[in-house]
Amino acid sequence: MTDITGVLHSRHSARIPFDPARPITPHDLEMILDAARWAPTPHNMQNFEIIAVDDPDVLEAVGEVSTTVSAEFLRENYAQVSSSEEELARRRVGIMGTGFPRAWLDPASWDLSSRDPEYTRKLRDSLLGCPMLLVVLYDAGRRAPASEGDALGLIGLGCVLENMWLGAEALGIGLQVLASLAGGDAEPTLAKLLSIPEHMRVAFGCRLGYPLVTHSAGLRVRRDVGAFTHRNAYGHTDLSDWSTTP
Repeated sequence: MTDITGVLHSRHSARIPFDPARPITPHDLEMILDAARWAPTPHNMQNFEIIAVDDPDVLEAVGEVSTTVSAEFLRENYAQVSSSEEELARRRVGIMGTGFPRAWLDPASWDLSSRDPEYTRKLRDSLLGCPMLLVVLYDAGRRAPASEGDALGLIGLGCVLENMWLGAEALGIGLQVLASLAGGDAEPTLAKLLSIPEHMRVAFGCRLGYPLVTHSAGLRVRRDVGAFTHRNAYGHTDLSDWSTTP
């Protein structure tokens, strides 16, 4: 097992095709799901269920589900992308825009009313040959005690995701989060296809697999610790004497 710091630093989103002929073994799947089992959740509510999809016919049917990108996504996604590595290195946050269709990066051309195929896609364009899809559900009728909007419950779902992601990374398995499975026009169709009860909602999906091509990490950026840490009060960012007790 790789040390935890190494796993944290190497964890990445595998936005590349996976080998559909190389399945996730039952042992490795159990390891990833066991990592999810031990994720911290508010009041230990464990408000999540996971559907592991590996039947090729079901994966094919999931791939036929259509999803339409929203104007909200286009606008907020555009604010987070950089057009060059130099820009990304300067900003220290966000991602490169090279992985998105050109039309998504040109605000002057946005016209979702036209039903342009650039904005409506099949989920197969996201599955990219994955042999395993994990669909994470939660009961929207429950919430962590006195948690407005169930913010704590959503944090718990994030912990479930991070545990699975680190578990997959440690096993040498690629993982990419598919937020497009939740909400929008895809979720009702998925609910019928996967027999999801009415009271359950899709939180996110994870495609798992082994890359067909060597992963190229590209430029990865993070803010320096001193850029987001405030000592004793907001705005006090001088950490030069951190080891000295004031």
